[in-house]
Amino acid sequence: MTRAHRPSPRIRAALLVGLTVLLVGAGSTAGHALWASTATTSANVTSASVAVTETGFDTLAGELTMSTTARTTSVVVTNTGTTAGTWLSDITTAPRGTDDRAFASSTLVTAWASTQACTPNTAPGRGATTGTWANPPAISGTLQPGASATWCVRTVANPSQANAARIDATLTTVLGQGSWTGRDSGRAVQTAPDNPVTGLSCARTWGDRAVVIGWDTGTAPLSESYGINVGGTRIATVSGSTGQATISASQAPSASLGGSEVAVTVDLLRGDGSVVRPVGSGTVTGYSLFFLRSVTCA
Repeated sequence: MTRAHRPSPRIRAALLVGLTVLLVGAGSTAGHALWASTATTSANVTSASVAVTETGFDTLAGELTMSTTARTTSVVVTNTGTTAGTWLSDITTAPRGTDDRAFASSTLVTAWASTQACTPNTAPGRGATTGTWANPPAISGTLQPGASATWCVRTVANPSQANAARIDATLTTVLGQGSWTGRDSGRAVQTAPDNPVTGLSCARTWGDRAVVIGWDTGTAPLSESYGINVGGTRIATVSGSTGQATISASQAPSASLGGSEVAVTVDLLRGDGSVVRPVGSGTVTGYSLFFLRSVTCA
């Protein structure tokens, strides 16, 4: 009986080493191929972006006077990112003094959506929202990537209600939510003029029983009220429709009846009676003639 031939132990060990090397080499090649494929796929992924731009708000800047009380601009918000989202534009101001706060409270701010550029003659559209610089309206909407929204913003001021006032307004636009947002801002500074105090005209009347004073009404609406002060005392409040007031001899201080001059000032008033600013100043002379009180122009 013939026995089957078996490889010697040395030959079997050599075969095992060769097989191991072959398997390890094949495994390394497969691992490298998988890594290369994954890296290539990651390099081809494009991340979404959130971005927004705002233009136009800065053109609201400028001085507002009695001849130019309103300013209108087109605010254009554009989604410059690759993701659709909602946007919100908030206006903030920081008035510092009394005149600044009065200017902010008396300046109307109106905003409305529009399909075209806005002009001073554009009427507010449906859904218009109105506030003041002290409590401004907010605007908002939804935009697809690359799309834009146009809003008209108009300010109408009463510059007579503040003197040398300044409002520094910032419009901040945010698209998206949380940390996934795009942001842009614009700034506009509006001012009210610094009106000088002018002299008063004076005319004698009623045989020195009274004088009629006059002042410049060009820096305030004719509907505004003025306080008339003689010797530091408020003697009357009159409408500015005529720009004149009568001071009788009885309203001149007794101390002036010896022929001394008395200071006369005219103040522009707010609705609550507080003084916006002085608009005119001058003097009259009080005297006594045959025991009768009299007043005349200085």
